Amino acid sequence: MSLVTLRVGLSSAENRGGSIERYRVCSGSRPGGHSGRRDLSSRPGGHSSRPGGHSSRPGGHSSRHKPSIIISDDEIEDGGSVKITCTQPIDYSGGECRLYRRHAAVPFRETKEAGFLCVFLLSSDELLGRRHPVGSRVYFTCDYHLQQYTSVKSDVGGVTVWGSSPGPRLSVSHRFLSPEESVAVTCSLPHPPASSCYFYRDQVIVARGSCSRNLTGLQLGVWKKPAPLLPVNLTCRYYPRHDLQIRSELSNHQQLFVLDVGGVSASVNCSVSVEDDQLEAFRDSWTSVGADGRTLTVQVTRGNLTADQTCDYIQA
Repeated sequence: MSLVTLRVGLSSAENRGGSIERYRVCSGSRPGGHSGRRDLSSRPGGHSSRPGGHSSRPGGHSSRHKPSIIISDDEIEDGGSVKITCTQPIDYSGGECRLYRRHAAVPFRETKEAGFLCVFLLSSDELLGRRHPVGSRVYFTCDYHLQQYTSVKSDVGGVTVWGSSPGPRLSVSHRFLSPEESVAVTCSLPHPPASSCYFYRDQVIVARGSCSRNLTGLQLGVWKKPAPLLPVNLTCRYYPRHDLQIRSELSNHQQLFVLDVGGVSASVNCSVSVEDDQLEAFRDSWTSVGADGRTLTVQVTRGNLTADQTCDYIQA
C-alpha cells in the first residue's frame, strides 16, 4: 500500500509541478516549502548544509566551519585572569563551545554559544589546572557542538603564567664614573642560586647573566645620547629557574652618574639632586678632570632625582 502511494505522489508531481513538496514532507524532509531541486543544489555531495546534517566523523568536517581561538593576553601574572574567545563562522545559537587543553580528548570548560562566539574567563589557577606549575606556558584549543554535529578543533593558542619571587638587594661600589671606567655591582639574592640576573637603567636592560659583575659607564649609558652628565637609576632582578617563567620583584634602586669630561668644550659646574635615602652615599661634590685640564664638577643636593639636571659652563 505504501509503495502505491509513493508512485502516485511522484506521478502527480511530474504532471502538475509543485506537488513534489508534499511528497518531500511525507518522505521525512522538514516542512518549509523548499523544492527538492533547490535543496539538492545547495548541498555539495548531497549532504545537508544544516549543522545536524554534517558527519561527525573527521572526514565529514569542513575547514570553512573551523572555529578560531583568541586569547586576550599572551602572558599574565600569577593571580591574574585572561579572556579566551572561541569564534564560529556560522551562528549556531543553542550549541556549545568547548575548551580543551592541548592534546586532551575531554574539554575542561563548556559554555553556550551566543552570536558567533563564546567567551571563557579564566583565572591563573584555572589556566594551570593540576598538572602545570606556576611559570608554565599552557596551550588551548576549542570546538563547538550542536546536536549530532561537532566541528573540527581550532588552532592552538597559548598563554604564559608568570610567577614571582622576593626582590634582591642591589649594591654598588661607587657613584661616579667616566664612560671608560667601571663600577662593581652586586645583585644579592634572598634565596640563591639563580639562573641569571638582569640589570636595568630604568626599564632598559644594560646587562644580564652573572649576578655580580662590573659595568662600564658606556654600558650604563647604552641607547642614550652622549652628554657631560648622565644620571642612572639602576635596579636588578633575578630569574630563579631556567625551566619556568619566574622572575623576582625589582630590587632597591641605586643612583649613579656617568661624567664625560671629554665631551665638554670648557669646564662645567653641574647641580644634581638625589633622594634622601641615597644622599648619605654621596659626597657634597665631585670633580672629574680631563686630560686638557677641563673639569666637570657635580654638586649634590637633597631632593628627587629629575631628568633635567642643570649644568653651567665656566667662562675662561
